[in-house]
Amino acid sequence: MTEKPTPKATITLDTTGDPEFPIYQLSINAMLDETHGHGYRLMGPKYIGRSRNLRTEKLTQRDADEIRAVLDEAFPLGLRTLTPLEHDRAWHAIEGTAGAEDADPGTVLAAVLRALRINAPTAEDETAAILRKRTA
Repeated sequence: MTEKPTPKATITLDTTGDPEFPIYQLSINAMLDETHGHGYRLMGPKYIGRSRNLRTEKLTQRDADEIRAVLDEAFPLGLRTLTPLEHDRAWHAIEGTAGAEDADPGTVLAAVLRALRINAPTAEDETAAILRKRTA
């Protein structure tokens, strides 16, 4: 299974509103504890004078993965250039694996990913991605 890092903060979606006027805000926040954190306003005016928190929803790892997948469709990340050390590791991983008797593309790819310290998707991840593509 793909190893996920331990979260440093609790991520929440918060909805706030003014009790007298139909004005609302939606924000995503990284909370370090109950009262400390930072966030980004996604919707609504910059300032609501008498706003109250209407609802807070904590995001799970699955929520984060699905949000990233949706964002990647509209805003794909650009290409990243390997550092010289990463390039060297990948080169040596290919060189050391490609000549082996059982060197199929999967073996070479696994060696390169391991050299770059990148986890390959699990079978469950790949199955979920296939199912998402079918339903899209």
